[in-house]
Amino acid sequence: MPVPVEFPGCNMLLRAPEGAENVRDMHTFTNGHCSVSCWEFDDDEIAEIVRTRRVYTSVLSGRTQPPIFLAPESVMRGFLVDYGGTWRVER
Repeated sequence: MPVPVEFPGCNMLLRAPEGAENVRDMHTFTNGHCSVSCWEFDDDEIAEIVRTRRVYTSVLSGRTQPPIFLAPESVMRGFLVDYGGTWRVER
């Protein structure tokens, strides 16, 4: 299962609720309009993504799903520019 990972530019840490054994803390970047998290897949998951070209998402809300946007970092950063800015890339 992919895991949320810390990434350059993250500026917030969302803590898992106490007692929620299947929820992890998650580093995010927020600009006040968008919240971005970064996820890391293991080798088997990457192989399946390459084979099927698909990624599924689930939001634990039951009846609805808020708007989401999945993208690699370069595309995500371009998207965020229109919504209040992005994080700096350290070179």
